[in-house]
Amino acid sequence: MARAIYFLPVCLLISGIALQAQEQPTPAQSAGDPAQPAAPSPQTAPAATNPATGLPYTAAELREKEIDKYDPLKPAVDPTVPDPIRLTDREQAPAAAASLTPSDTEQPLPGSVAASNSMKTTSAAGSSQGDAADALAGDSDYSGPAVLTRAYTLARPMDSQQLKWKVTLGFTWGLDIGQVPGEAISNGVYPSVVSQSRSPTWSLNGRHTWKFDQLGIIYSGNYSDYTATRLSGLNNTLNLDYTHVISRRLAFHLVESLQSLSQNYSLENTGLEPGSSVANINLATSPFVQILDNTVRQSNSTVSMSYQKSTRLSYEVSGSYFLIARTGAGLAGTTGYQGMADVNYRWTRKATVGAYYSFTGYRFSHNIAQSDSNGAGLIYSYALDRRTQLRTRGGVARISTRSYETIALPPELAAILGQGSTVINAYTLRLISDVSAELVRDFGREHTASLSFAKGESPGNGVQLTSSQETITGGYSMRLGKRISANFSASYYSLESLAQSGLGFYKGETAGFGLSREIRRGVISTFRVDYRRYDISNSPLLQRDLRFTFGVAWNPRENSLRF
Repeated sequence: MARAIYFLPVCLLISGIALQAQEQPTPAQSAGDPAQPAAPSPQTAPAATNPATGLPYTAAELREKEIDKYDPLKPAVDPTVPDPIRLTDREQAPAAAASLTPSDTEQPLPGSVAASNSMKTTSAAGSSQGDAADALAGDSDYSGPAVLTRAYTLARPMDSQQLKWKVTLGFTWGLDIGQVPGEAISNGVYPSVVSQSRSPTWSLNGRHTWKFDQLGIIYSGNYSDYTATRLSGLNNTLNLDYTHVISRRLAFHLVESLQSLSQNYSLENTGLEPGSSVANINLATSPFVQILDNTVRQSNSTVSMSYQKSTRLSYEVSGSYFLIARTGAGLAGTTGYQGMADVNYRWTRKATVGAYYSFTGYRFSHNIAQSDSNGAGLIYSYALDRRTQLRTRGGVARISTRSYETIALPPELAAILGQGSTVINAYTLRLISDVSAELVRDFGREHTASLSFAKGESPGNGVQLTSSQETITGGYSMRLGKRISANFSASYYSLESLAQSGLGFYKGETAGFGLSREIRRGVISTFRVDYRRYDISNSPLLQRDLRFTFGVAWNPRENSLRF
């Protein structure tokens, strides 16, 4: 009887615990899986208390934490600290994130925010030797929005990821309908013709990273044979960049660009390739507005040093020397140099600020003109959200030019000298704006759009010498399934001489649409339509043209070159 008295309270206690467990079933048991062990309810977990206040999370705080899960600019949740909000896919544990390889994730579209974020890492040695003492929570994988002044040239690729060395062979057929240059001029303009072109293409590209060094090469060439015009010719472009990590803070960069372009290059290349931005091109040293129906040869050499004082603060100095040679009556070549320095500070996780200074000098052939300019401005980049970034740089440039100029003589003096004009040594001083801006928006992984604007000094096109160039470009890229990609592009540009009078202007508008499809492994077909309209004062050059191109390229993936 005594044992029964002691045993009865124990049975009642066990029964009460069982009834309480039945009143609060786990999610797995509610789903009809009684085999799953019970888990503590999130509402009763100790992590429901805000560690900053010691009080339970409010509804507004919980909603804000849900939003932060999808914002890459917010620090990742520490998996070692209990928290009622689970980790998202972005907030993977360090061990899981390190195990991922490029093959595990789909490559971002060229020019997207995701692509620019992945391109800001240098070599493995450089990134692993960051200043850990200055690193903030979550900063190791995010270095702020991209900026537009890191020795920004058309020759220096932004991609720093390791790529296999590959050779690509292809063939392109083109059809031009419109006023194509190369034919005999009738009544001051080129006649409207239909011209076909056949062009074999080839390229070599790749990038290799070592512990402290990185080497990238992009070479491309083609020969175009036109049936109805005199535009047949050979084009070759070589871009080489080399980076050496001297220490955990200091790095050396070398960029070399060589181009040999025939008279058909401007006709066949209406705009920038997908992923390139006019806002990220140094207009002062990388001119891309050329006179049609003329050959151009140019080189550009740039050396720079970058110093990463901390994870937030960095400096860079660079020097460039470039040559531009043109063939054709009345076209002037150019020799130029530029020195530039900039400082950038990651103010917040969403904003990067900075400042820059540059000095540029131009010397034109036969000493017909020379220009010197000093430019300075501010840098500001802001990430509106994880898919949208605004990158800007703005300042002014003071340009002084000395050149020979032809002027009309007064009638009385003309009668005495027997000539109506003479040549003088003229001096001009101009102050122009130096502005670049780019807005990039990712619409998921499969769609991205960008809008770019640039205005600044340019060495001209051989007719206009030191000039002011203004360019606006827009683009949209998307994937249509696993094998098809499409892109749209449009641009406007104008070139106006800063010292020469009476030359008029050089303007143009372009619009294009392209498709590419992977037929089979290593074989890609392309189709593109481009429309262009030029407005060139006092010139019979191309006015409008509609161009269709069909191409196929073979990239032997299995036979990638080994370095």
